[in-house]
Amino acid sequence: MSGKESVDKVAKGLGSLIDDFTAAVKELVNAGEETVVHLAVGSGRAITAVINAAGEVTKVGVETVGNVAGSVAGGVTKAIGLGKEENEENKEE
Repeated sequence: MSGKESVDKVAKGLGSLIDDFTAAVKELVNAGEETVVHLAVGSGRAITAVINAAGEVTKVGVETVGNVAGSVAGGVTKAIGLGKEENEENKEE
C-alpha cells in the first residue's frame, strides 16, 4: 500500500484525529482546571503537554511511557484519596 492515494488517506485520517483530539482537549479546558495531556508516539515515548485553566500550553515535553504511566497512576491515586477524604468529612458533619 503505497502511492499518492495511500498518503492522502493517511493525511485525512490524521486530520480527523487531530480535530477530535482538539475538541476533547477543549472540553477538558472548559472545565476550568489545569489539564495534562499525554499522547503516545511510537514505542516507549509520549508527548506530554500541560494546559492551564486559561487554555494556554505551559509545558511540552517528551517522556518515556513508564514515566507517563507512573504519573497517571499517581493522579488516579490522588483523586481516589481526595474522594475518600471528602466523603469522610461529609460523614462527620
